[in-house]
Amino acid sequence: MEYIDSLIKYKRFETYKVNVGGVKIGGENPIRVQTMCNTSTADVEATVKQITKLSEMQGCEIVRVTVPTMKDVGYLKDIKRILLDKGITMPVVADVHFLAQVALACAEQTDKVRINPGNFCHHDLPCFTKEEYDNEAAVIEKNFAPLIEICRKHGTALRIGTNHGSLSKRILNRFGDTPEGMVESVMEFLRIAKRLNFNNIVISLKSSNPSVMVKAARLLVKVMRQENMNFPLHLGVTEAGEGLEGRMKSAAGIGALLFDGIGDTVRVSLTENPEYEIAPAMEICRYALWRIQGQQLELSDGEIPFFYNPYSYKRRESIAVGNFGGTNVPTVAIWVNDEGKDIVDFVSNVNEDKLPDVVFVNNEQLARDILNTGRKLKVSVESESKIAGTIPYYHYKTFAQKKSGEFCFVIVDEKSDFKQLSTLLFGHEILIAAPKFGNKTASLRYIFYQLHVNNIKLPVLIKPDENIPQEYNDLAVTAESSAVFIDGLGDGVVLNTNGDVEKYSAMAFDILQICRLRISKNEYISCPGCGRTLYDLQTTVKKIKNATSKYKNLKIAVMGCIVNGPGEMADADYGYVGAGVGKISLYRNKEVVKRGIPEENAVEELIKLIEDK
Repeated sequence: MEYIDSLIKYKRFETYKVNVGGVKIGGENPIRVQTMCNTSTADVEATVKQITKLSEMQGCEIVRVTVPTMKDVGYLKDIKRILLDKGITMPVVADVHFLAQVALACAEQTDKVRINPGNFCHHDLPCFTKEEYDNEAAVIEKNFAPLIEICRKHGTALRIGTNHGSLSKRILNRFGDTPEGMVESVMEFLRIAKRLNFNNIVISLKSSNPSVMVKAARLLVKVMRQENMNFPLHLGVTEAGEGLEGRMKSAAGIGALLFDGIGDTVRVSLTENPEYEIAPAMEICRYALWRIQGQQLELSDGEIPFFYNPYSYKRRESIAVGNFGGTNVPTVAIWVNDEGKDIVDFVSNVNEDKLPDVVFVNNEQLARDILNTGRKLKVSVESESKIAGTIPYYHYKTFAQKKSGEFCFVIVDEKSDFKQLSTLLFGHEILIAAPKFGNKTASLRYIFYQLHVNNIKLPVLIKPDENIPQEYNDLAVTAESSAVFIDGLGDGVVLNTNGDVEKYSAMAFDILQICRLRISKNEYISCPGCGRTLYDLQTTVKKIKNATSKYKNLKIAVMGCIVNGPGEMADADYGYVGAGVGKISLYRNKEVVKRGIPEENAVEELIKLIEDK
């Protein structure tokens, strides 16, 4: 049994219905959108003000606050009381780490309690033997069972939320810091809940790496199906960052799962104020709904089998054609689908590391002008244009009529005859998969399956933006592309420029970077901030970006506190982590190298650390 029944036909994963303060999650209910306060819970007035603002926004249905200590439970009680006095009934979720007594107290006061199985009441022992491992499991059940009973009594929901990088030592020792470890960390809690006949639980498996997040969620659904469980999932890419990049990274992970019918509530975690998380979350959900209501791929021969491993990345095997496919770095290409007035200026002036590999144009003079810039890139024009120095592109029907074996691009879609195509190829072609139907991921899977069964191993660039409404375009093309790249399918991406060459060229690079296929710039992993954050996170992120812009291809994490920071930035090269009021700790990889640095000196010390290799 796999995580879904069909690679090409949408069917939502049927789950239990969970009641969170009157908001129903799972089952046939809509995908719910939520966020989290970045105020201190101790600052009751500020937190109430923020929740009040969120309650007035269209689309925000649930809000979370951090409750780190027993003292904060009292603040939570005050927040709930004031909100109810104001007539605000938006469900409030308590975010709890480490302390069972805090979770127990919160369960009596609020609508939902989130615990992290990686740090909930463990002895933090590595548990090398089976006896040690089982004994620790008994400790977990001893602390978790009372929480279930209080939740049952008060009608409180639970969220079991594990994060990549914050797994317990016993799980790490047995499974490593892997999707498998994330799944087992959650499953041992769910098995307890099932024995106690408690289903009012939502699950999350988050990572700052969308690929890890997607694979963990898929694997969890597979295991749940095998064990006859149907708990709903909360989706999110943690520490996604800010701006368009943060939104794209969230779309990559959330979209890829929603497209397969997985996910019942979502959060776009941005290093911005929580009200800015709502619109992109709603956009991703609306697009996921739009695409399944439109024209879908219908096959006369029924389903296609799993022809790749959806739980472990392996790049599709292809032959190299020039610099495309094989072991070459995936390609960045742009398609100038307007008069292209700014393309020549862009190509002439853009930095080398931001120059796309290929530009497709529909104007002969434009092609000549781009070539005359002398920049090192390929220019492709329609096959009828015979311009020296360019590469022709053919639509499939035109290609079927040609006889020569020239180096060229061939555009294929769901209706192309791949058996016929296999007889026409000379081995000098690069394919462009440009599906027409709304469900791009399903269509792309079908195209790659046809290439697989017809033994066509040419490089394939994916073009995911045909017939997508402009209102969804940016996050939609990110999600559709990432859903395919995460499975190892595709040797590059082609994006329409839509009148903004610079933006969509950068987006093509970003899509490949988000999927960890082509690193072209620094990556910043930054958390949204919450009541545990003791410094100005948003200002600091901008300051660090400016200070480190001169470096290339680093992964730098900026984390609000030590609760999740050191674990969740596990694959970063450098980390900047809040360690107390006005104090920062700096990390190289997973190791802390400087502790308790005054905040006013911390960015300067980070630069010294980077330069002191």
